[in-house]
Amino acid sequence: MPRIKFVLEYDFQKVPISLLWQFISTNSGLERWYADEVLNQGKDYTIVWNDEPQEAKLLASRQDSYMRFHWKNDGDEPTFFEMRILVSELTHGRTLQITDFGADEAEVEEFTDLWNHSVDQLKRNLGI
Repeated sequence: MPRIKFVLEYDFQKVPISLLWQFISTNSGLERWYADEVLNQGKDYTIVWNDEPQEAKLLASRQDSYMRFHWKNDGDEPTFFEMRILVSELTHGRTLQITDFGADEAEVEEFTDLWNHSVDQLKRNLGI
């Protein structure tokens, strides 16, 4: 059964791109808001929550723009999770766009709640 893609957007006003990038692209940055521990060797990542490691592969990234990962336990499914920094050409405001997949509507709702909680923590770390 195909997974359900969903996209969330969070306003980060005038947070400097370089600062937001540090929080989504480095192990120490991700550990401050997203996971308990993040380890990587090249493109292979281990992301730990509550002593439960999950394996992911970095599919693509662009400096100051986005990080895209694939959960290894999703096998060959064309799924990913992505954190992308968008900048409004008109206002120059920043938006963090999260793209993820869920197995069904209940999982999409659960993952949305998890992302909301994590991004709230990120905003606290950034003082907004």
